[in-house]
Amino acid sequence: MPLGLMLLQLEACSHYVPAVTLEESPQTIPARVQLQPLVDASMVDSLHSSQAGEGAITDHAYLEEPLAELVTKAILKDFRKNGVFDAIGRNTSSPDLVLQGEIHRFQERVRSPRWLAIPLVNILVMLFAAPVESHTVDVELELVLAYPDGIPLGQYRGQSQFAQEITIYDPEVWNAEGHRLNLAFTEAVRQIREQMLADEKLMKASWRAATHRIPAPEPQPGMMR
Repeated sequence: MPLGLMLLQLEACSHYVPAVTLEESPQTIPARVQLQPLVDASMVDSLHSSQAGEGAITDHAYLEEPLAELVTKAILKDFRKNGVFDAIGRNTSSPDLVLQGEIHRFQERVRSPRWLAIPLVNILVMLFAAPVESHTVDVELELVLAYPDGIPLGQYRGQSQFAQEITIYDPEVWNAEGHRLNLAFTEAVRQIREQMLADEKLMKASWRAATHRIPAPEPQPGMMR
């Protein structure tokens, strides 16, 4: 069995979980936000029209919940943990703003050469360190902030695309499937966060004073820490 598809089948036991790994926001946007579930507008046909020697990380077989719900949960966890807003939740009371959005693209396709299925070809793979997997990753997200009455306030988009080929000797071959997809997901969310922090309409909002995260001053020589 081609190595890429074998790893995909092994990972089906644990399922793919979208995750964002970013640092604390340098500034908190002064708003209480209600997050609505994202809409999955990704290219469904391209996700599930697999060919021989090919698989998709976001296929239903590798997800415990619908993709849109998993992505929404991951964004909520990052925004809440890292203080992007004063408060954010799925059921925020008396929100200043409503955050909604769409998943335009969210996929990682794994392909293995068909010749890997030829008997004894693994010997040639080891001798010549030929690529055994190719990964194509593509993520594009769009988030929109609006007032509770539906009037839009700001639109923010993040995207990341890359491709990678790996050999049997590459340590990357043993990374959990979805690792690369989460790198692209993280980059897309990072871009969106930066756009939000640069939006003067948000940072100069009149409903609440902004919270700035200012590092504590260094103690003077001779002073106790």
